[in-house]
Amino acid sequence: MPEEFILQCQLDQPAIQAGQSADLYSLITIRPNISKIGALIESTGDVVLPAHLIVVVDVSGSMQILIEDDPKAKVVGKTRSEAGDVTLVQSAVPSRRAVAQQVVQRLVERMSPDDRLTLVAFDHEAYPLANALPPGPALNTAVSQLAEVGGGGTSMGRALEIVRNSLSQRKDTNSTQRIVVLTDGEDQETAFAQKQAKLIGDEYHIPIFAFGTGPSRGDFLLQIGAESGGAYRDIKNEQDAEESFGEFLTRQKNILATNVSLQLWLSPEMFVRELYRTKPEVLFVGDIKPDSNNTAVIPIEHMEKNKAYEFLFRCNVPAKDTGRFRLAKAALLYDLPALSIMDQRAEANIVVEFTDDAEKAKIRLGEVKRVIGQAEVQRQLLFLQEKRDAIKAGRATEKDRTIVGRLLDELVKRFTDLGDQANANMYRNMKSEFLEKGEISQELMNRSLAASSKVEGSVAVQEIEDF
Repeated sequence: MPEEFILQCQLDQPAIQAGQSADLYSLITIRPNISKIGALIESTGDVVLPAHLIVVVDVSGSMQILIEDDPKAKVVGKTRSEAGDVTLVQSAVPSRRAVAQQVVQRLVERMSPDDRLTLVAFDHEAYPLANALPPGPALNTAVSQLAEVGGGGTSMGRALEIVRNSLSQRKDTNSTQRIVVLTDGEDQETAFAQKQAKLIGDEYHIPIFAFGTGPSRGDFLLQIGAESGGAYRDIKNEQDAEESFGEFLTRQKNILATNVSLQLWLSPEMFVRELYRTKPEVLFVGDIKPDSNNTAVIPIEHMEKNKAYEFLFRCNVPAKDTGRFRLAKAALLYDLPALSIMDQRAEANIVVEFTDDAEKAKIRLGEVKRVIGQAEVQRQLLFLQEKRDAIKAGRATEKDRTIVGRLLDELVKRFTDLGDQANANMYRNMKSEFLEKGEISQELMNRSLAASSKVEGSVAVQEIEDF
């Protein structure tokens, strides 16, 4: 009987010259089995699982700043925040705090009666405002408090700690859970926030979606997403905020599979390296760390009904005689609670061929190479962020500056060759700013890091044919 999901495994180099070692990339693609799942949904109805939405909102002093510049704004005073002096103005453009409250309120208005929302605000402290409340007057009152609390520094970790404590006391067995963070500032306790995000990922496998506005550090928020299997978005204005939160709820309502994990048995004869998630968003996860049984578990938690999921990992394979060699065995574990199907498993082997045919060993799969290129852009940008910080802090050498220039040229060429002029122009602008000012703004870094998480630049997700 066919599984509800199909695993496809591809290598960038399907065959290796016998007697030689090689570095290989393995791409694992997980797709819904349309013929089976479509028939099941048609027979049972398209049941939507209840959602538990966990929203964490920055209410630090700098959230009083307008979400985008307004040349018509009228200055009415000044105050201090963790970001320095803040000019108070009257403007038709809303503040970041006002936008945050507005999008959370609209999120509440779109909730179903069975949905629940946990709301935690934070500056240098955490303010738990709602704990798994349904839509209604009590939740509306909690959202209104976003306009009243806070005003100090910024420590996301304090809020994530409160979220962890809440999750430990509540067992959501029938609802899907995701965390969304909206923050605008450079966090004052980044290591603490990353620790809390990792604990949430390890203990509860709940992804964190970090939305950054203003001078937020894109690399830091990208890491928050990586620690929990979530994602990062850069919000430039009110429309961005509305669209991002709207997509967040839509995706939550589209979840079909829960308790999802990808288990990889890895041959003890090879050396495994870095792991990327390459769909629905690109995210550098980190090095694979198999246990004593040579098994690595990658929590996915939720899978949407019309999305493909991809994971890419690199490994070094030792020299072998002619024949087939199993690098790994992939197993997808999942539940389909809306269809009353539980404890399911789909498997696939990842095999390379050692050959005496030199021409066969030269073959490279273009599809896998394309995915490798997308994943490498994000790592290049994280490296560029390090160099940018060194330049800004006065720690960079002339060699560092040369490396930055060459890397920007490489990024322009890469996207020009791909025909992606939007991204090519973004890196041209970054190069121009670097040549003119001697450094790169964090705003441009954030924009490029957010773009690097989108599949093929302008396409954020891979859609599967609708049922």
